[in-house]
Amino acid sequence: NLKLLPNIKEVVALRKRLAKELEKSIPKIKKVVAPTPTATRGEKISSGLKKHFRYLRLIRDNFPDLTFGQLRKEFSRRRKGLETEIPDAVWQNPSP
Repeated sequence: NLKLLPNIKEVVALRKRLAKELEKSIPKIKKVVAPTPTATRGEKISSGLKKHFRYLRLIRDNFPDLTFGQLRKEFSRRRKGLETEIPDAVWQNPSP
């Protein structure tokens, strides 16, 4: 019925006040976002170690005379940029 009244400042103020009260009375719908499953710290460490172990196992197949400990030391030296007994071609592509 307020639309039928003339546009004077009291009617406009009343319309605004009623609109605000209407917004307050209607409960706002909150969006609930389902949490995405994230990996725990242990799972992240485990996946990284598995990745390194698979890589080193492929290299060990090419160099059976090296023990796994020696191979890990060579890998550490390679990551630091030092010379290793294993050629760079094997480090870049360990598959036979």
